[in-house]
Amino acid sequence: MEQDELKKSLYKGLKELGLSEAEINLYVISLKLGQTSIVNVARHMGISRPNVYKVIFSLEKHGLAKFSEKGKYARAFMVESPTFVLEMIRKKREDMSEIDHNLVSSLPDLLTKYHQGQAPTKVRVLQGKEHFLKIFNQSLEEENKEVLFFGATEDFIGFISWTEERKWITKRVKRNIFVKVLTLPGKEGAEILRPQDQAELRETRILKGTWPFMTSFQLFANKVVIWQPKAPLALLIEDQYIVEMLKSMFDFMWEKSVEK
Repeated sequence: MEQDELKKSLYKGLKELGLSEAEINLYVISLKLGQTSIVNVARHMGISRPNVYKVIFSLEKHGLAKFSEKGKYARAFMVESPTFVLEMIRKKREDMSEIDHNLVSSLPDLLTKYHQGQAPTKVRVLQGKEHFLKIFNQSLEEENKEVLFFGATEDFIGFISWTEERKWITKRVKRNIFVKVLTLPGKEGAEILRPQDQAELRETRILKGTWPFMTSFQLFANKVVIWQPKAPLALLIEDQYIVEMLKSMFDFMWEKSVEK
């Protein structure tokens, strides 16, 4: 690997550990110098000795610098090996991964405690299949009880594919999340989903007597996402009042869809 690439890799690693520009420069220079005096470090960095001491003490707090125990006044200084830097980065990523996992597990409960109040409505327009799938799977991270889906199941699944739908179902069942599907009459969708309803923690109903359309919406946590597979785009709305309104509409149509 070329010198510039080595510096770039080291710089990114140290930056990830939260080091400042001055701390990174001190580390890189000291790495080349090895155990040396403060005077020599100051000369190579082009700054005064008091300022070098400040950066060294700061670097010490990160666990990447140390003074030799010999000598009371002219102590030699050196930095830890790049191997130690790599270990620190890996440890940080492991810690962050654990925090991420714990937060994802707690997210549904945390969202139930969140009240929007007078905070502004958040609206995002997401375009493309990639964003479709991302927000579709996000619903299972933010909800832990029940997801509501209304609309053209056939068009929605036809766009994302049955493969992706099956992945979502498997993940949802594993997390013990129930789903109510209120769909329109069609050749696919309800006919394929219904036979597996009990095994896949789902109840599927058909809303008859409606004009056909290809859009749909899904309610989860404190959000609603409106699916439009033709463009394709998804409209994600985070507003408790809009969610409450659509939830009320869904419940009304859900009761109307009961087969006599």
